Amino acid sequence: MSYSFFGTCFNDHKLLFDCLNTILNQTIAPKEIILINSGEENIEKEIQDKILDKKIKLIYIHRKLARVGALNLAIDKSTSEFSLRFDTRSRFSNDYAEKALKVIRDKNLNVSVVGGVPSVNTISKNFIAIICSGIMERTYLYFFPKHRNKNYSGYSSSIYLGCFRTSVLKEIRFSEKKDLISEDSLIINNFLENGFKAYISSKIKLSYICRSSFLNILKLFHTYGYCRANTIILSRKLFISKRHLYVCLSLLFIFIILIQLSLKSLIFLPLLLIFFNVFNELFFYRKKINFFVPIYGTLCQFSWILGFLWCLLTIFRSNVSKSNFIS
Repeated sequence: MSYSFFGTCFNDHKLLFDCLNTILNQTIAPKEIILINSGEENIEKEIQDKILDKKIKLIYIHRKLARVGALNLAIDKSTSEFSLRFDTRSRFSNDYAEKALKVIRDKNLNVSVVGGVPSVNTISKNFIAIICSGIMERTYLYFFPKHRNKNYSGYSSSIYLGCFRTSVLKEIRFSEKKDLISEDSLIINNFLENGFKAYISSKIKLSYICRSSFLNILKLFHTYGYCRANTIILSRKLFISKRHLYVCLSLLFIFIILIQLSLKSLIFLPLLLIFFNVFNELFFYRKKINFFVPIYGTLCQFSWILGFLWCLLTIFRSNVSKSNFIS
């Protein structure tokens, strides 16, 4: 049994080295680390210095590519039975690979990709950084998906990063038909469409470093919305899971009621979302309550909606950006 870590970086490469440390500290060492660097600075020597005393092969390619293309290039270079994805912000527990490989090799589960629900960490402790990490941590802002529940173990329609059977991953690949569609749920949807199963285990521990700029969080949600629309267009499935159906029907029902009252009543839609978010912060968030999080989170939800609509409006444009790296 062998496995590889594969991933990409851009001009956020300074975050990569802490991620690399967690990869090098695995209880079961990887056969190889594959990195596609699409940024401006060549960091091959720094990485080589870190793994100098390790029996790990480094496959490093410095080439300007969109992230989806970079991921597929990395996949092509993998020579291991299993491939584990990383990015610059991800951090892995020492037994991450060991636990992931144990789950994916479980014949009773019969899965081709597995993962865990990440914890959210922040480098800075200022007000905005805490708000940003809070937004990424609150499951209610995403309408309670299973793949954001840290206590969940079971089959899933989305997995963060993931541990893949390499042979299947090379067959499915990340879709390059559209730009800005490398969200985790799309690759998992493609696995499910081809009859392969995806599984989340609460025993697989990892985390990621949250962005500390609220503007970048807004951009991220905008990209999420854009990605979701692209996923629907490519998969031709309006609802990838029942949760999407229930959320869509609920919002549609509220929209129809407000329209029936008057067009001016639509102004109450953001107020209803704020009420929903504050209610969940107050009664369902089990840690320290912060009422700024649901308010800022509502702005992020509207950024998601704008991203979704923007994708639909620009679907026929030919000059769409070729990269979805977000600082």
